[in-house]
Parts: sequence; structure tokens; C-alpha cells
Amino acid sequence: GNAMDNGCDLFLNFDVCRIDSCDNNYVIFSSKSSISSKVVINAAGVFSDKIANLIGDYSFTVKPRRGEYILLDKGCGSFIGHTIFKTPSKMGKGILVTPTVDGNLLLGPTSVDILDKNNKETTDEGFSKIKLLAKESVDNIDFKKIITSFCGLRSVGSTGDFIINSPKDNFINVAGIESPGLTAAPAIALYVIQLLEKMLDLHIKDDYIKTRKSINYFKEASIEQKNRIIKNNKDFGEIICRCEEVTKGEILEALRTNPKATDLDGVKRRTRAQMGRCQGGFCMPYITEIIANELKINIEDVTKNGLGSNLITSKTKEGYHD
Repeated sequence: GNAMDNGCDLFLNFDVCRIDSCDNNYVIFSSKSSISSKVVINAAGVFSDKIANLIGDYSFTVKPRRGEYILLDKGCGSFIGHTIFKTPSKMGKGILVTPTVDGNLLLGPTSVDILDKNNKETTDEGFSKIKLLAKESVDNIDFKKIITSFCGLRSVGSTGDFIINSPKDNFINVAGIESPGLTAAPAIALYVIQLLEKMLDLHIKDDYIKTRKSINYFKEASIEQKNRIIKNNKDFGEIICRCEEVTKGEILEALRTNPKATDLDGVKRRTRAQMGRCQGGFCMPYITEIIANELKINIEDVTKNGLGSNLITSKTKEGYHD
């Protein structure tokens, strides 16, 4: 978001299929368009080896490692006071029992190497393993309060370590970032900047914007603050997601603040709308309508998480036809 506030462009659904080197620049192609860049930073996760291959770098491969999770309802997080770890193995840190900052209880992840880089399905086997191993760490977990499950894919590089290098001029790989990748992310960013300084004349521009405005979390405001916010903008007086108490104003902010949300999952990640007990069962139709109106698109074109994930294909009633 801060990068966009300072002039960067964001291209979504840009499936890179070819990279050419031309006049000291790289031209990156998708099936429909192309962009030109002095430098390419390859941080494509499980597909980072595919991107490296496009410039002739075959020095590593990446395989996906399935990680399934179970999420329990709000209030369950207070059942324990801190994250419970198991003894780590070569496959990771094992099944954790984690109280979240929002009051939920998170169980997982599993750790299974697979071949399909697009397979994010949850499984009965994964569910059973999480329950069994979580119970070994913490007694009396109330599995009746499960509200959702999900799966993510971790990038496992073939080198046994983070892959941060420059195989060709003005091309940087940042791949195979396994645990503790999140903890290491700030240091990785500083190291990549050091690599960039050898390639570009880096300097802070005069009108650089250092900070960005945070999204309003309406439910955390006091009554006085809520009344003041609603007085300035009536959209904050309309609750859309009842479970998480998210207002129309917050959803519109998510659609208007860089990087602008363009789908339902984008709104979810920014506001927590759809993350409650009903998992969007009540609010999803309203959010879909808000997105369609804000983006000025047909409601059939609103997606859950980008290209190909449309929720609505057509109207069920178009009137009676003989």
C-alpha cells in the first residue's frame, strides 16, 4: 500500500509466461499484456522456480508442502495463554495450538509434501491428524466450536536454505523462504535492498510518503468516537458483518485504500468481514453488492479471490417464458 501511495503500480491476475531481455531491460509477458522493468525480483512462492526458468536459471526447484489448519470460534482463544509448540522435525514445527489476537483458537498446520502447486484442498486425513496431535498438547479442546478449515502451500526449496541470489544481471531470486520466513522478512528486505543498490541508483524521492493511514476498526472505538465517526460518515453506522461488527464504511475504505481490495477475500483480509461464526453466510451477499457498486461492475463479475472464482453466474429468475 505504501509503495502504491508513492507511485508504484499493482497488476493483478498477471500470469507471467515469458521474460525477454531487451535494451538492458526485462520485458515480462502475460497471455494478454506485457510490462518493462529494469530489475526483476522473483518472489513467486511455489512458482519461483518456474519464473527463474524463464531467464535460464535452473539452479533450484521448489515443491509445495501442504499445511492444513482448523479455526475455532471466538472466545476459544482464551483457553490457553500462549502458543503451544511440539518438538520440531525436518517437516516443520508440527501441529501448534495458537490463541489468535482476535480471540480465536488456531490448530495446525499439517505438513505434507505434494506435487500439485495449485492444490489447496482440505482433507479428512488432515482434519483427523490435527485433532489427534492437538489433543496431545492441550486437553479438552472443544471441537464443536470449529467454524472453518483451510489449507496453504509452503515453498520448499531444493537447496535446504533460503534462496536469495542474483543469477543474472538485474534479476534477483527470493525463493524457498521456509520457517522462520515471517520473522526473517524484514532482514530479507534489507538484504534485497543491498543487492538492488548494486544494480540501481537508489535514493529517497523528495515527496516520499513515509506512513499510511490505518483502516478504522469501528468496533474498537468508544461510544463517543463511534458517534463522531457516524456523524462524519453515515456508512459507519451500518453494520454489514454482524459476527465481526464490520461496517459499510470500513468495507468502502478497504475498496478505496491502496492496495484497493477488488474481491471478497481482499475485503476479508483487510476488515475481518466474513471471518466470524457464519463465515460470510449473512454478509457475503451485501459485500458482493457493495463491491459491484464501488467497482462499477456487474454483480456476476464479483469474485471470491480473483480470476475464475466468480460466486454468481446468472440470475435464477428472469421472468416467465413460454
